[in-house]
Amino acid sequence: MKVIVTGGEGFIGKAFTAYLRKHEVDVCVVDRVVGVEAETFFSTVDISDVDCVYHLAAQTSVFNGDLEQIRRDNIDTFMSVCDACKRAGVKLVYASSSTAHESNITSLYGISKHFDEEYARCYNPLATGIRFHNVYGPNPRQGTLLWCLLNQGRVKLYNNGQNIRHFTYIDDIIESLIFAYGCNSRLINAVNPKGISTLQLATIVGKYKPIDIELVCGERDFDRKEQIVSGTVYTVPLSYTTVEEGIRRIFEGKE
Repeated sequence: MKVIVTGGEGFIGKAFTAYLRKHEVDVCVVDRVVGVEAETFFSTVDISDVDCVYHLAAQTSVFNGDLEQIRRDNIDTFMSVCDACKRAGVKLVYASSSTAHESNITSLYGISKHFDEEYARCYNPLATGIRFHNVYGPNPRQGTLLWCLLNQGRVKLYNNGQNIRHFTYIDDIIESLIFAYGCNSRLINAVNPKGISTLQLATIVGKYKPIDIELVCGERDFDRKEQIVSGTVYTVPLSYTTVEEGIRRIFEGKE
């Protein structure tokens, strides 16, 4: 089997490509970190011999203020990848986000992911988008809440730590990406069904290392108090890892 993974040097991409290679899948990584731009690659390379393109590359933060970069990476590049897969008759699995749900959109990031879902629906209906929900795991992306909890002595929790999120472990995300390859659904959820507060997450991490938590009454721009999970989107049927188990694996080095 041969696949292309865009964003293969990112947090999810690295874990996924490692899994694929372990299972003897031929993986081509497309990532600007290694000098390959996705838009250029898909406009110049013949991909007709590929079984699947996993498009994971994107700007990934609701707090990113570089709107032009978000438009280029999350909309323009997505269109190029989506169109190339349609022309070549290659299965496309792409990363969407919980922020694409209308009730969760607060920024251009969410708007861009919602656009991608609608673009694929219109122009490549055999593509499958996966709405990721607060993915975490070993070596988390810098700037995420878990990264701060693991690497900083003092951490601010806004809205008094009562924001609700569905933290989903990386192993479950990998299983969902595999599931999506043979899936006929246009859109699926990869989501731990049990939501917890950010304060609860901090408390769980605090069992393994000391953390000085500062509770802040105010909310941040572009944030939401509660992450809504769409009940109309099919959720990949897994025994999702509990946050307690996921954090234990991180500290004990069990992936």
